[in-house]
Amino acid sequence: MKLICRVIKITAASYYRWVKRKKPASKFIFDENFAINIKNIYKSENGKYGYPRICIVLNNAGTICSKTKVYRYMKLLCLHSVIRIKKMNRKPKEKKNTKSGAVNIANRQWSIFQNNELWVTDVTYIPIKNQKFKWVYLSVIKDACSGFIVSHEISINNDLNIYRNSLKKAEHYRDSQQKTIIHSDNGVQYTSYFARQYAKKNNFIISLSRPGNSLDNAMCETFFSSLKSETPKLLLQSNFEDLVKMINEYINYYNYERVMLKHKGPPCYKYLKTKKSISENWLFVNL
Repeated sequence: MKLICRVIKITAASYYRWVKRKKPASKFIFDENFAINIKNIYKSENGKYGYPRICIVLNNAGTICSKTKVYRYMKLLCLHSVIRIKKMNRKPKEKKNTKSGAVNIANRQWSIFQNNELWVTDVTYIPIKNQKFKWVYLSVIKDACSGFIVSHEISINNDLNIYRNSLKKAEHYRDSQQKTIIHSDNGVQYTSYFARQYAKKNNFIISLSRPGNSLDNAMCETFFSSLKSETPKLLLQSNFEDLVKMINEYINYYNYERVMLKHKGPPCYKYLKTKKSISENWLFVNL
């Protein structure tokens, strides 16, 4: 032992003092009722909630707790959310010095806009095991302030009509006299003659991401990522009607039930201001 102490450059007295030292008793006391509450929330959301959202639900219900405490209990209970895992070693490729005639008005400053001042839109593709077609396309328009999915359109064709129909459905949520920025990438739908004319007639201001910079439209990208990770059966569908139903149900859940981390509280629709009082039943039906 003296040789080992000499090698690691400590005295033998220090080693034996460390051996005899009493370890401090753990202050952690397992609360069974708290653990049951976490389990119930986790099961009611089908594993979609991680410790940040479960913490918000508990605090809103009157059970004051921290994220660290919820995380510790979920780890002990072996509960893990189905939300995507962040890949720290993979960063999106960006072209910093790109020249485009379009103006990026949003410039990733999502928090400075109020309701209906900035909408973001994009299209994603969803694979389907169908003999007639391989992809289904989903177009969404999202309010940057509230996070509410203002409108969405599902089609088997990624053409101009999918964007046109999305805009028509979104007309109920804003006053045409109010100026609204609509931000998107440089897709053919958003740079078309129709898009420019529609924006001019309906008081929209077009904002386009820089080419090759996916983070410029991060608000839509995160929604698409949540959709695909929180509904894993979505990517296994072979029937078009079933896939449409699943997408509609998730967007309904996202707007009216899912806890928002941004506001640390109620779902999106609580923060949405429409041009006129629209009943919640009308909103549910038109989803």
